[in-house]
Amino acid sequence: MSTTTVEALPLTAIQQSMWTAYRVSPEASAYNIVMPLRLRGRVDPVAMDAAVTAVGARQDLLRSVFTESAAGVRRTVSEQPLVRMEFHDLDGAGEDELHRAAEEAGARPFRLESGAFRVVLLRRSDTDWALVTSAHHIVSDFTSRWLLVRDVLDAYAGIAAGTEPAWRPIPGSYADHAAEELRYTASEAGQRAAALWHESVAGATAAELPLDRPRPALRSYRGGTVVRQLAKDTADGLPAAASAAGVTPFAYLLSVFQALTHRWTGQDAFVLGVPATSRMGRAQRDVIGCFLNTMPVRADFDARSTFRSAAAQAGERVMRGMVNVRYPCALAFPRATVFRTALFLVQMDRMEPPVPNVPPGASEGPSVPYAGLDIALIDVPQQEGQLDLLLRIEQTPEGVTAVFSYDTDVLDRETVTRFADGYERMLAAAVRDPDTPVADVELAGANELEALLALGTAAGTDLDGFDGFDGFDEFDEFESFENAVDQR
Repeated sequence: MSTTTVEALPLTAIQQSMWTAYRVSPEASAYNIVMPLRLRGRVDPVAMDAAVTAVGARQDLLRSVFTESAAGVRRTVSEQPLVRMEFHDLDGAGEDELHRAAEEAGARPFRLESGAFRVVLLRRSDTDWALVTSAHHIVSDFTSRWLLVRDVLDAYAGIAAGTEPAWRPIPGSYADHAAEELRYTASEAGQRAAALWHESVAGATAAELPLDRPRPALRSYRGGTVVRQLAKDTADGLPAAASAAGVTPFAYLLSVFQALTHRWTGQDAFVLGVPATSRMGRAQRDVIGCFLNTMPVRADFDARSTFRSAAAQAGERVMRGMVNVRYPCALAFPRATVFRTALFLVQMDRMEPPVPNVPPGASEGPSVPYAGLDIALIDVPQQEGQLDLLLRIEQTPEGVTAVFSYDTDVLDRETVTRFADGYERMLAAAVRDPDTPVADVELAGANELEALLALGTAAGTDLDGFDGFDGFDEFDEFESFENAVDQR
């Protein structure tokens, strides 16, 4: 297949950051964005392969490679699609073998010099399949993984029926986005935005959780995940508690995360990350790409802080950040560690197809009909090891799920489990009464005292840092954040 190039393009600021991470650890899969689906029904592999080729022609990032020279890193776009569907026949395989194959297909590292997307079709029987799409974060985000699956399935339905895919035209491109970023960051408005980012975090440092091990000189980008389904009364009471505080449920969830971080670290002023989209306008709504700007959001606490006051502060600062979201924080703070922990929301019910999330403890989510098939999301680990700690809030048919992904270079699973316990306790207290002082909530039961003392001793941390340690949705209200804080 010809790979004659038609253009070489500069990277956006977030792509530059992703390239740096790739160069540090090219064998890591921490930045793979994976969408594995169980397909039930008859699938024609030839038509599916043709669908993947058609999507490659439609989306230029599926035809892109990344190269580095003395002039810098460039994205080079090929005239011909680079992604061809991989087909693996697992005839008669068991459930575990199919899920294992899906996880391996998504987690396989990319060589960005030869491509950043992968599509794998796994056959278990003539009516039981798995379709795994995987992309490096340099060319994708959580919205884009949905766009890729949607485009492939829509193309497959059209090809199987002998018609053209039912796609909307794409008037914009990722190159347009990159060009606009360059224009904006060089403008007076962009320079004011950069100054506002610096002003917003002045006097605060990145939140530093007590670590189980010193940071290694070279990161492995390996990680783990702890998943919790929030108690029903907490999830059901969240919208009302947020409304009482005058904020969205997202701001309330963030403020409790900030409050717990304050209690764990002893820091009164610190910065966490809130991933938000830089995708703007209808011209880019169907473009696959990395439209991400992780905003640094400052938190300030004192002895009088309540969950109500923390939520009001979080809501106001996130909204202020969204006004400034066009300026890349990776460019505003090119050499500074602005945050090591982050929280973001995944609103899958706003995607098309609206495939439900996988409930905690399950290997697959509920099936929905689409493109003549029944499709369900397969649970696979992802985004592990990107940061010290990354909290992802997801809505499932059973309620609200908190997914804690962490870096195993510096944190143990037991530590993250205790942090998750603390988040559940603090959120429950905040939902019961927004006027509860943050310092008054017990982070652990008496039976956990010994483990916490051991943690403090092993990590070389000062237990006084556990400030206030006393001995022991429905998501309809997220409208102002639609397509804003739901991506990574």
